[in-house]
Amino acid sequence: MSATVLQAFMQVSLIDLEGEDTRLEKLRAASAALAIEFADRPISMAIPALVAILRDDDKNPADAFDDTARAIGVHWNTYQSVFRDGKANTLYRGVALQALVAAIEIQRSLGTAIALLMRNFAPAVELGKYASSVKLLVNAAEAAFAKEREALTVPAQGVSIALPSTVKATKVDRPKLLKSIEAAVGPHNRAGTPGENPNPHWSNAANPWSHEFSDRLMPIIADHIDMAIAEAAKFDEKNQRGVANSIAALGTINPAIQLSMRLLWWRQSLYSESAAKSYRELGAAEAVIRAVADLSGYLPDAYEPAVDSFLSEAILALGLGNDAQDIAAIQRADAPTRTALTDCLAIRVPAGLLMTSVHQMDGVAQICTPMLTYQGWAIWLLRELMAVRAVQGIQKATEAEDAADE
Repeated sequence: MSATVLQAFMQVSLIDLEGEDTRLEKLRAASAALAIEFADRPISMAIPALVAILRDDDKNPADAFDDTARAIGVHWNTYQSVFRDGKANTLYRGVALQALVAAIEIQRSLGTAIALLMRNFAPAVELGKYASSVKLLVNAAEAAFAKEREALTVPAQGVSIALPSTVKATKVDRPKLLKSIEAAVGPHNRAGTPGENPNPHWSNAANPWSHEFSDRLMPIIADHIDMAIAEAAKFDEKNQRGVANSIAALGTINPAIQLSMRLLWWRQSLYSESAAKSYRELGAAEAVIRAVADLSGYLPDAYEPAVDSFLSEAILALGLGNDAQDIAAIQRADAPTRTALTDCLAIRVPAGLLMTSVHQMDGVAQICTPMLTYQGWAIWLLRELMAVRAVQGIQKATEAEDAADE
């Protein structure tokens, strides 16, 4: 595993290994071991590690870097004699960052989660000397995100519809019809050739001829009418089959087009499925949270960046104002609405994310305290929600394995 992050720390004098390469190898080994744990436990370990890295030391709880300290101690049990006081936290950040980069290589979806979170935090947190190292993490995460997007992009498939063959116009067999009519008219035609089972009477026979003629002409006309109706029925059947095939083909439309149609319906209707009413009928905080919860149901985890703008425009359409608000404005939403965020997930949200503060209002120290417009809060919360959703399946699978082993 590359020691890029650790080297970046050394280049800006955040870590001093006093020129001993064996110490670097120990830190690399600790990072590699920790990366495997991060990949297996993205919600209980990886995201909390990211939060601890970004949060100031005075806001971090005493156990913020316990997992990192344990991993280092396994490979270098005397490190604390070299890194004392605040220097230990700097070491922890370097090793944890290196482990996160390596974990993304193991679990690409973790990269998706970190990319979404860092789109929020990178502009809002002053990184100082950590900026170049965190940039390496962001680059790795965005690369993983791009690969996830690429995997979701299915080329439009040409819809193959088995259309019915073209119906050819059916013409009456005129010579055959003429022979039938001539046989109905009299004993023979103008050439003196008798027809098949001809009328034995000529027209001058009055009643006998007319009665015979009527009986003979009726089936001739009826047969040709029946034939015309039968051909028309075949034409209708083929047309109906073609329409049915076309309707069935709608189910094979490119998923991207289906998604766009659903998003456009949501945007135009401005109707909240979770609240069962229009967003315009909700308070500002309720509208923002419900919009995020509802929209998330239509999106893949690695959604297109343009969706952020799409959501922003939907919130702007509600006319909630464009003034910056602190998180308290969102926390004023009623309890059922705040729960709507976590209802979208199958696992508990990590502490330190702003979404957790909105839901629980538990006073846990936040990474930052941004002032955002309502549309800005919607984008922020959507990114956090989708980040957790991207890795919740991995976490649940790990927990299930742990439970089976007990």
